[in-house]
Amino acid sequence: MSTTFPDTYPDPEYEAAHLATYERKPRHPIKAPLPPGVREADFDQAINDFIAVVGQEAVFVGEGLSDYIDPYDVNEADASKRKVPSAAVLPSSTDELQAILKVANKCKIPLWTFSRGKNLGYGGPAPRVNGSVALDLHRMNKVIEVNDEFHYAVVEPGVTFIDLYKYCVEHKKKVWPSTASLGWGSVMGNTLDRGMGFGSNFCHHQTMCGIEVMLADGDLVRTGQFGITNSPSAFISKFTFGPSVEGLFLQSNLGVVTKLSIWLTPQPQAFMSCTFSMPHFDDLEVMVDAFGELRRNGTINQVVWFTSLIETLCIAGRRDDYWQGEGPVPDWRLEELRKETGFGHWYARWGLYGPKRVVEAQFEEVKAVMAERAPTGEITGALYADDKGVDAKTVPPEHGSMFVGVPELWSLPLINWPIPKGREGKAAHGDYAPVIPSSGKMVLEWMKASKPVCEANGVELMADFFMHERHVVLMNMFTWDQTDPKQKENANKLYYGLYEEAKKRGYGMYRAHVNHMGQCHLPLELVRKWKWLLTLMADLIANLNDFNDHAYNRFVEKIKVSQSVNFLRFCPGFAVL
Repeated sequence: MSTTFPDTYPDPEYEAAHLATYERKPRHPIKAPLPPGVREADFDQAINDFIAVVGQEAVFVGEGLSDYIDPYDVNEADASKRKVPSAAVLPSSTDELQAILKVANKCKIPLWTFSRGKNLGYGGPAPRVNGSVALDLHRMNKVIEVNDEFHYAVVEPGVTFIDLYKYCVEHKKKVWPSTASLGWGSVMGNTLDRGMGFGSNFCHHQTMCGIEVMLADGDLVRTGQFGITNSPSAFISKFTFGPSVEGLFLQSNLGVVTKLSIWLTPQPQAFMSCTFSMPHFDDLEVMVDAFGELRRNGTINQVVWFTSLIETLCIAGRRDDYWQGEGPVPDWRLEELRKETGFGHWYARWGLYGPKRVVEAQFEEVKAVMAERAPTGEITGALYADDKGVDAKTVPPEHGSMFVGVPELWSLPLINWPIPKGREGKAAHGDYAPVIPSSGKMVLEWMKASKPVCEANGVELMADFFMHERHVVLMNMFTWDQTDPKQKENANKLYYGLYEEAKKRGYGMYRAHVNHMGQCHLPLELVRKWKWLLTLMADLIANLNDFNDHAYNRFVEKIKVSQSVNFLRFCPGFAVL
């Protein structure tokens, strides 16, 4: 077993960003606990068995676990609350994965599964339950296929957005993959956690089609048409005979997904980069209503991304570049900055893709609607066209980037917002992400409700959202200096404050932090008798599903119980990222 560190990214830029995020010499030493209910001798035997499967260089313990804790942990100084694995094991194939599951079941070792561990703001790769073994899938990193006739890709868990993009460029594939805002995450992990990207296939979990899953007992299952040998429709049709089961593996631990297909955008004849901005805070209501209607009637058939003035400023600098006073930037100063910079208070940004005449007609319709509905707004459109298909590399970053499928790390600097220049610190961020109807009144009301909660805890309302046809996924982001105990305390209080506001309105989260997943309150003797599942879902976020005395949670528990295998123990969270 190794106390060194795993290889992560071959790309120097991405590796540097990873090392800047994960501290290889953490301020608070890692004290790895044993897995729950497992004796030290049995754990040692399990580690030896893992080494026999993957080799010493692919099993990590001690200081080598620094890549497997939450780099933004508010509880890093409190060993009783900190989430730490007992070890990490890194398979490179389905055969190795199957052997690892066999060891875990034999030795009763709980596993916490992820692909790249970049679910930052939600716990990263940290396990829900201390002592779980981190099952890191990033060495399973093959792009199995990119098809530019039917426009799909098939990938393993460790394939990142930048990997998929480079593969398409290298093999001259005429497709634009959708990418998340940061290119270092796993395509599969983002998809299984209902993540989003940009472009016409931005809602990733709705564009997956055919997956391969290893169940906890090592059995390998393929879904849909992918389950038929040599099916030409394996990755192009969601139609199947019998129940569709792919959804069971979204944000779940019911198995380990080993292959996933995802649809891509054909390289379009024309692409237009579009923005619309308005000057005042309350203008958000009319913007949401107008763009919501354009989304639902098909005029805009891609995601519309809304950002705020604060986020624009965060990318360009830090708080002390704009405000030297105490606390968050006040409203009067934000208004001054808006006038000084010429930015809007709210920005909507989207792309249009397809035949040139269609794209131009769509933009003219958007212009006409917004001129009538929101005459004080400003609209822009930059058109790029080529009869042979627009090459994404020819679109400048200010108009293209993730909207044309080119992954970057452009937004990483925004978390440095609270760190004054010239002072040492460690930037961190968190998110609270409610799902809200695409109603201008309701979205603006949420902003007005969450703004004082943010400011009471020392941060600005840093909110953006992704507009679907009928709802928005709203991100309340908050940043802090991880070396400042007061700021960490405020970040924790802020999360709970936003939760209470969301609960009043019936707004569920689309994703949960590992600190707020299932708790197990049963005595250890009952845990060992498999009664642990009865309370696993009694947690902050899942408990919002309260219909019929939490019937949904009981249903999921029944599926887990029916598997009756140990590797699922204590692991109620999402599967891979």
